[in-house]
Amino acid sequence: MDIYLKSAILHIIDRETGTPVFSAKELDLTTEYIRVYLTSKITKLSTAQTKTGILAEESTFVDKMRGIPNDFVQKSQQLAQHWYDVYSGSEDAPSADVLFILYELDTVMHLAMIKLNYKESYTHYVDYEDEAVYNKLIINRAILPSKSQKPDEGMTVNLDTLAYELLEKRYEFSGEKVWYFSEKVIESQPAPSIEENMKEIKKAVKRIGKKFNEDEFELIASVKEAVYESIEETGTIDNEQVAELVFKENISARMAYQDEVNESKFVDKTPPVREAREISEKKFGKQKLKMSNGIELIVPLEVYRNGDLIEFVNNPDGTVSIVLKNIEKISNQL
Repeated sequence: MDIYLKSAILHIIDRETGTPVFSAKELDLTTEYIRVYLTSKITKLSTAQTKTGILAEESTFVDKMRGIPNDFVQKSQQLAQHWYDVYSGSEDAPSADVLFILYELDTVMHLAMIKLNYKESYTHYVDYEDEAVYNKLIINRAILPSKSQKPDEGMTVNLDTLAYELLEKRYEFSGEKVWYFSEKVIESQPAPSIEENMKEIKKAVKRIGKKFNEDEFELIASVKEAVYESIEETGTIDNEQVAELVFKENISARMAYQDEVNESKFVDKTPPVREAREISEKKFGKQKLKMSNGIELIVPLEVYRNGDLIEFVNNPDGTVSIVLKNIEKISNQL
């Protein structure tokens, strides 16, 4: 994925002062560490928790965003103010900096809005006392996340189609936890994330498996495999494909499962996130097995279904043995 940065600006939202501090100048994109930081943050907005959707043309957010490539500084200030007008009503939302980044992806202009929550960290401070150098240890309460950390919240918007990817957190408003960003800032109902859809699938599979006396261990393993294959092929979760792979020949269980999912919060074939296949590879490309005796195994999917490499044996006493085969080398990883 090639990201070409065009413009970027940083606004300060220190809730203790009660007033945003808007920058009147853009960040210097000729500075390498700034480019690396911004690109990393954009990339890390695409996760298993990321939701997708399309902004409404008539929304306040789109109205304030319109024309931003030609009037980047002022438009970013207006968007930040719009966001802050909502955000400041929360009882527990922390102070943060907000990045606005204009960039090209596959020759299409995009806008990223990324919130960077502050954290505390220790640092030194050089002072002078009685004309002598006095090196102090102080707490800096406005440290930004490192480039390797996933943003706390943020979104990217395709400026041509208004399709967006959203990473959001719930904060308290009038005593109630609210998805304030989607509900109040962009006024849009996003599709569930991969992680949210996966939770609904697992809950339905467990309930139907119990009803039809199916082995839960095998079912969950099949779910991961089915979701992995579906995302690899289509970029999203196809529930019909999942049902066929998980329940195979048990048509009654398959139909009961689909009825269960239809009544849940699962949304079939949601618009895919940009890094869907990479996310799927990391999250579902391996079976993670934890046994009652404390042993844990991480098994790639291609190995898990290969009887020449691994075998699960049901013993007469009800226990299960796992046989690992044809191992050429074992290394101990510290």
